[in-house]
Amino acid sequence: MEIIRLLQAGVSKPHPDRTASATWLAMVYDSTRAVGGVVTTSVEEPMVGRNHYRVGVRLRDGKPLSILFNAAALLVAGAEQQDPHMINAMFVDVPGADIYRRAGLRVATTAELNQPLNDRHLHLLTDEERRDVAYHQPSRLGDLLFNWFD
Repeated sequence: MEIIRLLQAGVSKPHPDRTASATWLAMVYDSTRAVGGVVTTSVEEPMVGRNHYRVGVRLRDGKPLSILFNAAALLVAGAEQQDPHMINAMFVDVPGADIYRRAGLRVATTAELNQPLNDRHLHLLTDEERRDVAYHQPSRLGDLLFNWFD
C-alpha cells in the first residue's frame, strides 16, 4: 500500500492507542535486537506538538536513531536522532522492517516519507487538519504523518 493512501481524517492529530503502541514497542525491541542494537530511551507518547510515538535506539555500529509510530495510520518510520527542538526529521529506513510488517504494522521508507506534499493529498483530512497544514506548511509527506503541529 502506498502511504499516500494513509492520508485520512485524523492521521495528523495525536492518537494515543495503548494496544497498537504496545505492539509497536514490542517490535522495536525485537527488531533492534535482531540487528544487534539496543533501545536507549523510554517511549515519548503523542501530545500537543507531536502526533506520534518516539523511542531512541542505538544500532550495532553506534548510530543513534529514533523509531517513530503514527498509531492512527499504524505506520512506523525511522529518523536520525536530533535536537528535540528541530522540527524537520531526517528520515531513514527502519532497521528490521520485516519484523514490524509481520506484526501487521506498515513501515514507511525514506523515499516515501520524503515525497513532496501537495494539496491533492489533503482532500480526505478534516478542515482543522487542512488549516494546520496551511499554517505549518509541511513540505514532505513524512512531515505531515510525523508532525510537530501545535
